[in-house]
Amino acid sequence: MMKRRWVLDQAARSAIEETWEVFTNGTLTPNPALFLSRLADLARSNAFLWTEAGLSVQEHATRVVPVGQSLSRSLVMATVAADIFVGYTTLGEREKWLPSLVKPRDWELQYQRSANCVLETAASLGGALIKACQFASTRPDLLPAIYIRTLAPLQDRMPPRSWKEIEKAITRELGRRPTEAFAEIEHEPTAAASIAQVHRARLHDGREVAVKVQYPDIINLVATDLTILEQIVKAINRLAPTIQLQPIADYLQETLPLELDFICEAESMTRLRAALPHRADALVPAVIPDLSTEHLIVMDYIHGIKITDREALEQVGISLHEVARLLNDVYAEQMLHLGILHADPHPGNLLVQPGPRLVLLDHGLTVPLAPSLVDALRKMVRALAVGDFDALISALGEAGLQFDEQVDLATLLQLVGVLLGNDQVSGSDVAAVTAGLQLGKGISTIPTDLLLVGRTLGLLDGITKQLDPSMDTMEIVSHYAE
Repeated sequence: MMKRRWVLDQAARSAIEETWEVFTNGTLTPNPALFLSRLADLARSNAFLWTEAGLSVQEHATRVVPVGQSLSRSLVMATVAADIFVGYTTLGEREKWLPSLVKPRDWELQYQRSANCVLETAASLGGALIKACQFASTRPDLLPAIYIRTLAPLQDRMPPRSWKEIEKAITRELGRRPTEAFAEIEHEPTAAASIAQVHRARLHDGREVAVKVQYPDIINLVATDLTILEQIVKAINRLAPTIQLQPIADYLQETLPLELDFICEAESMTRLRAALPHRADALVPAVIPDLSTEHLIVMDYIHGIKITDREALEQVGISLHEVARLLNDVYAEQMLHLGILHADPHPGNLLVQPGPRLVLLDHGLTVPLAPSLVDALRKMVRALAVGDFDALISALGEAGLQFDEQVDLATLLQLVGVLLGNDQVSGSDVAAVTAGLQLGKGISTIPTDLLLVGRTLGLLDGITKQLDPSMDTMEIVSHYAE
């Protein structure tokens, strides 16, 4: 009932916001025909909006009685895809035949409307859609900047599951109730993400731990979503070949199995922890093997301040400049020296202790980097440091990047911006789409491990700009490329 109310409340809020946008702009528009066309767009959008809300409510009912869940999720996603496709197609045709009735503001409204639709659907359905949006929000070469801004909240803010559901999951994994396995365990989670949530607990020997519990239905949901998304992407490729969504589907197919395997995650945590004993300024929690399974990880509970909480950091006397320097230094060493990467450094996964000391949490995407990729990354950094673009192209090729026969300098520079941390798109969103499509035409393939590096650097760049916008990260990174 609560989820049903949430879905309908979200639909009502979106409808009110869209109506306000149209009428607010309409009062400033001297062209009545333009205002009427926007009203028509609003009516169509609201019709889709309430249809999507109704289907989402029905989908949540199938989680209680799991009959027809695949069909329900398919209908929701297909309706959202149709909503977005029809919106863009209608606007494009109107611009073609009646250009006076389409202004830049109309495209902006469509981008925002579509981005909100994707955000709300992902938050409602969960599963692979959350991961798709999280990845897409770091790819300005694929989506307009409005999408990047709108989807960013999904990086570290998700509604939690009920304690009753989590208690059953822990009992199933350990063969005993949480009250037997732990001396104490909090019912309210300290963090909730797309595939699991974390509860604070205490062992019988007094050791404070974090209990990461995988959602019971997430494996089936992800498998269903990947199948549906693959079909939707293929349909969009046929209807609109210029829209490049296949990279998102490919990325999910390769990375989601890693994140769902908690045994693999526990091993990755242990491996990275073992690679950093020489650093007193970096910490990875230790795993409790006897209480960890394929769907449950118990680890040391580490206290700290969220890395982007500037006020809290300053209150305890931690230098924002030093935190930004430490962040970039730790990750440069991982990528260019150690060959193992914590590839999901969004703010919810990074804590800071006095010192400063960096705490790295959530290791579902902590992956080894091939020596050949590490060597290629070093060459990229050296080439960028001296402005040698021939050497840069060569290094990108060694990293597995495939260029089309003709790739211009502007496209290359934009690619480097995407891969090496510049996730901000300047200019209008219409221009951003054009630039993104141009990039898609110039690049044939971007390997998943290189995308993980690019995603990591994009997230690091965003955090660094919040902490110390003037920091010269190249100076830090170059030290490890020598």
